[in-house]
Amino acid sequence: MEVLKRVSAETRRRVLFRVYLGYARGAGTTTAMLDEARRRSGRGTDVLVAAHRVHGDADQALRNLEVLGAARHRPTEMRLDPEAVLARNPEVVCIDDLAEPETEGRPRIEAVSRLLAAGITVLATVHVLSIKSTATAFASMLGEEPPRPVIEDGALEAIDELELVDITPADLLQRLREQRVLSPAELALALQRDLRLSALEALRESAFRVIAEHADRQLVSFMRESGVESPWEVRGRIVVCIAVQRNLESRIRRAHAYAAAQDAKFAVVSVRTRGLTDEEKGWMGGYAALTHQLGGEYVHLHGRSVASALVDYIHESLATEVILGHRRRARWLPGDTTSEVIRRLSGVDVHILRTEPAGAGVG
Repeated sequence: MEVLKRVSAETRRRVLFRVYLGYARGAGTTTAMLDEARRRSGRGTDVLVAAHRVHGDADQALRNLEVLGAARHRPTEMRLDPEAVLARNPEVVCIDDLAEPETEGRPRIEAVSRLLAAGITVLATVHVLSIKSTATAFASMLGEEPPRPVIEDGALEAIDELELVDITPADLLQRLREQRVLSPAELALALQRDLRLSALEALRESAFRVIAEHADRQLVSFMRESGVESPWEVRGRIVVCIAVQRNLESRIRRAHAYAAAQDAKFAVVSVRTRGLTDEEKGWMGGYAALTHQLGGEYVHLHGRSVASALVDYIHESLATEVILGHRRRARWLPGDTTSEVIRRLSGVDVHILRTEPAGAGVG
């Protein structure tokens, strides 16, 4: 009960960084951001729109809002100028599409930390395909989709509130046909790519997953800060450790199936103690893409000791189960990776995969 009271108190704190997540063009993230800006402005808060991309009548979309540097004519698109925002020093600033570049060419999200440090609350939007892991996972499905700027997944950890602006794929397609969000030529092309019904359904599911994982990270972080050593496990966390070897796809798929059967999260982890050859980089890149396609997290670790790096990650991620591959040895040696990981872990279930025939790819 005491922890729940603390959670309630935390949710009443002033939000510093709120982001509206959309899974497709036209989902309404910009509208949601600007509506929230109007609500805050109506309560007397000093709000500034610093970067935006609106469709249709810009005056209507931006009504009752101050737009940085805009005179009587309000442009439909505007790039972020961090220095101008800092000079203006509003209480709240709106930044559309965090992955897009600001005036100096850097991703807009890089300017957010400066704005927050200045005491400015940030309202922003981001597309699920602007998140690196999702963009990687959907690259093959979307085919010739033009590359969009992406942000690292780790950047999401700085977000205080991440809100999905949801709409069903059928309603979204109807909206796009009725409103001039895309030109007829753009819409016709998109309907063959990212606006295909199957693609929209998959992107929407991916957006739900991003929201769930963000909430999970926040809960874990809060519990750590609160000194809770053994947090509640709403969902299990399964970590699969792989070596730098070929043909490990089946291991990753089996781990995913095992995690899915338990409604658990899963991550695939590899440790690099040296530089990789081009062939090895190809293997690991393939494993990362497969992991993301299956909805998991792929983690590259670096360190002199494989066992130490794995144990540190397993503890920090609060994993509940670990899957290790067993080397083809007649017996374990005191210093090998598997025995060292087992020796140093506690409170985590460890699974050792049986040795498979040569060529099966178990390391």
